[in-house]
Amino acid sequence: MKTNKLSDSNFVLIVIGQIISLFGNGILRFALPLHLLHVTGSSAIFGIVSALSFLPLIILMPIGGIIADRVNKKNIMVVLDLLTAAVTLGFCILSNQISIIPLIIITLMILYGISGLYQPAVQASVPSLLDTNILMKGNSIISSISAISNLLAPVIGGFLFGIYGVYPIVLVSVFCFFISAILELFIKIPHKKVIDGLSVIQIAKHDISVSSNFIFKQKPAIAKIIFVICVINAFVSSMIMISLPILVTNKLGLPAQYYGISQGVIGFGALFGGVMTGILGEKLKVNKLHKSFVILSIALIPLVIAPLVSNNWVLSYLLILSSSFFIMCIATIVSIQIMTYVQSQSDDNIVGKVMALLITISICSQPIGQTLYGVAFEYFKGYESCIIFIGVLASLSIAIYSKKIFKEKANIK
Repeated sequence: MKTNKLSDSNFVLIVIGQIISLFGNGILRFALPLHLLHVTGSSAIFGIVSALSFLPLIILMPIGGIIADRVNKKNIMVVLDLLTAAVTLGFCILSNQISIIPLIIITLMILYGISGLYQPAVQASVPSLLDTNILMKGNSIISSISAISNLLAPVIGGFLFGIYGVYPIVLVSVFCFFISAILELFIKIPHKKVIDGLSVIQIAKHDISVSSNFIFKQKPAIAKIIFVICVINAFVSSMIMISLPILVTNKLGLPAQYYGISQGVIGFGALFGGVMTGILGEKLKVNKLHKSFVILSIALIPLVIAPLVSNNWVLSYLLILSSSFFIMCIATIVSIQIMTYVQSQSDDNIVGKVMALLITISICSQPIGQTLYGVAFEYFKGYESCIIFIGVLASLSIAIYSKKIFKEKANIK
């Protein structure tokens, strides 16, 4: 039964479980790619591996949505947290036996794949527990929790990485996943068993067809939004993921702790954005999202300037931090708005698969962007500002064009 109280014990347990699980994920996803960059020193390899890591997420996210709508969501979260702990522990055991580069690639691909199955269960759980009138605040809390984890994880991870290396971080993450799984055992999420006599393949085809029909035919406004997000992800999200470690550790020559702080600032920006979304609530309108995208593009400009003043590492580093904060703040507000809008438009029995398909399509462009940025930074060293500026122009162009897209659909409110 849905509740109109954010203090409901089941929602609180989801929040606590997310804090611990996301913290474990945060320090792990911080440490493994940075370890790879330190081992190889190659921006191209870093970008390609980052792109490869996303492929299982893209492939498995729709499947995660199907599972979330048909299987008890609590069981999904428990099993996947335990599986993540096992995979992470396996990395430690195998790290001294096989080449570290393929091991990191395989480990990251498995972890992102598990995330693709895990996140739809969380996203589908929130509207299953909370009434519509507090859904925006509930999503804001979940987003803020993610931001807090992303704020603390890189800072702590950077400190541990700089002193002890990657392995203590991996062991801490194993502990986090195990504790999160135990807490999730006590969550009670409403679940209605679906019995339709279909095979696994038939179920997959049916559910993907249902969610695709919903997005592209019943609610074409959502498809328009997805298109904009795809382009923004290619030019903005991919740039942030690839450029920050390269600018901080390679261009400025700063130790891992400084990169950890930059990731913490990103987490703080996400936290601030989540809090602002909760405060503003219904004042935020999806049909005005183009303004947020324009601001997001402008927030990239300090990243253009930062490499030009790299001889003054303090100023350059502060420009990187300020840009990272504002980008993540705006991105979080936009993300919560879109998520809440789609959840409010979807029935409970399809919300998992719809959210999964939405996220899958929207991030499809990200691996392409990561690969291109990684190769560009590798082969055009010294021209980092030009590369980032091209991304700014592309992002700003789609942001301005998106005004027309949002205004075309009167049903976006």
